[in-house]
Amino acid sequence: MRRLYLWTEMLFLFIGLPLLYYFEMIPVHKAIPLVLVFFYCLFIIIKDKNFDREIFRIKRDYPWQDFVLKGSILLIITSIWVYVFRADVFFHLPRNNFWIWVAVIVSYPIWSAYTQEFIFRAFYYHRYKLLFNNPVVMLLVNAVCFAMAHIIFRNWMALIFTFIGSIIFSYTYLRNKSLNAVFLEHSLYGNILFTNGLGIYFYLPM
Repeated sequence: MRRLYLWTEMLFLFIGLPLLYYFEMIPVHKAIPLVLVFFYCLFIIIKDKNFDREIFRIKRDYPWQDFVLKGSILLIITSIWVYVFRADVFFHLPRNNFWIWVAVIVSYPIWSAYTQEFIFRAFYYHRYKLLFNNPVVMLLVNAVCFAMAHIIFRNWMALIFTFIGSIIFSYTYLRNKSLNAVFLEHSLYGNILFTNGLGIYFYLPM
């Protein structure tokens, strides 16, 4: 019975809810579900005495070199792609809307990166570990769920990037046992995309 409840909850939160918004069956702004799901997950975690709260601890040994290396590769590859295929948006925000770019760089980590990492890494890997015997399967299902959460952007680029990104973020989270580590990584990579122009695939449609 417990497993059935968890499967139902997971499928509704990570598959059903995004599809309802994708097909415009819920008449509220599409930014709202992230906040609602975050608070629901937070409520569950607060009540769960078995949740390892060490993941919230600020550590001194974050893998900064990994972040910088992967971030540099991401910046170079995606910047070349944008320049070749979407030169019209190449570094558009910092060049044309500097203060909007600053606002995005400052706000994105807080309202998006942290909430997503709490939901899809801290909550998911604790809450649903009972459902998976194979850690690779659990990681891949997590990637599908993370990509589905971005279906509201209505483009394949968002789904591809978030599926791959989820695997990278999951590896960082599981390796470091730290929400802050994966939050920092997600924030860095997200801000790179919003800076060089690839963020156009992650703008929220009204």
